[in-house]
Amino acid sequence: MLYSKNKKRGFTLVELIVVLVILAILAALLIPALTGYIDKAKKDQVIAETRMLHEAVQTEMAEIYGSNVAWKQQNLSILASDRSTPIDGWKFLGSQADAKNRYDEIVKLAEIPSSAKFLILVNGQAKIHAIIYNSGRGYIGVYFQDTQQYAAYKLGTATEYGTVDDSTYNAPYYSSVLYNWAVDAPRDENGKYNDPNAYWWSCDAIRAALGIGKWDPPET
Repeated sequence: MLYSKNKKRGFTLVELIVVLVILAILAALLIPALTGYIDKAKKDQVIAETRMLHEAVQTEMAEIYGSNVAWKQQNLSILASDRSTPIDGWKFLGSQADAKNRYDEIVKLAEIPSSAKFLILVNGQAKIHAIIYNSGRGYIGVYFQDTQQYAAYKLGTATEYGTVDDSTYNAPYYSSVLYNWAVDAPRDENGKYNDPNAYWWSCDAIRAALGIGKWDPPET
């Protein structure tokens, strides 16, 4: 019986094992890089949304700055919010409906996702003191007046200061733009708050509460 000289043989078991090992090595090299790329892309998106939120709030604040001084006379003012009742000890600027209208306008201008929420603090000059933006996708975006920089962090990530966590601000303060007298409290030559009570609202303290900075209050 004659056999074709061109008959092809299949892979041997050894050859298949070698191929699988090579594929496993390539996967081990590529998956971390791909994961890092995806994480960076998500952070970049959150930073972009934080910037848009910043611009939207600054636009809204420009409209009331100088025309309504009540928010500076009240030590704890809720300038914009979707809350139906005020935070304990705080007062709406105008009525609850006024604050809700400002909040809706900010969300519309910023074009942030419906699942997102945020806390924004402004100072006596109606400038942004701090932004905490929860994207609703497992990441937070932040902006601080002292550094004038934006950053994004994945919730639950370990840092040298603890774990990234925004629960301190979740229930009582999220979905609001606030003015607190403490952000305008006197500071020393190094920019540190002299009053321990005011320190809680400093950029340093907010970073510490989020797990992305060191807790370093003034000595009492």
